[in-house]
Amino acid sequence: MTLTVNLLPWRRSDRQRRQRCRIGIMVSVITLLVSSFWGGWELRRQSLMALQKQGSELEHQHHKLQEKLQQQMQPQGEQQYRRPGMEKERQHRVSRWGYILTKLTSKLPENSWLRSISWQSDILTLEGYTSEIGDLEKIEVVLKQLPGAFHMKAGPVSYQAAQELTYTFFLEEMGGSFVSP
Repeated sequence: MTLTVNLLPWRRSDRQRRQRCRIGIMVSVITLLVSSFWGGWELRRQSLMALQKQGSELEHQHHKLQEKLQQQMQPQGEQQYRRPGMEKERQHRVSRWGYILTKLTSKLPENSWLRSISWQSDILTLEGYTSEIGDLEKIEVVLKQLPGAFHMKAGPVSYQAAQELTYTFFLEEMGGSFVSP
């Protein structure tokens, strides 16, 4: 009697193993695609939230600066209250400077920021920083286009960090002093 050996079962088990491998690869690819899309979506959502947070912080700072400007423009002492129309004049002055500063900030080059704005001894000092030296010329053009007549003088320019260039400009209204706007 001869023994019969069935050699075909290995084919079926090999086919099942390849099918499981194909299914595993397809599931892995689908999982990778879904996680990539979800990760991209989550990254965009977080970026949007960060931009919204930054926008709200900038609005808050804008309101604080307007309040400080109004406080600085408020009349000091009772002598200023005696003149009729003083409040209206003060409001006009605040709104004019608000308009001028808003124009200035909206026209600054993309990678340029104002660090501080101060007004002492009838001179408006603008300090800021930029990432490119070519932006200084653009800033100077923007300052020359501001409403009103100003004498403009460039101040010191220096490198603070590897990519940061600080600048200062001084503005004095024509006639030697800032006339109340």
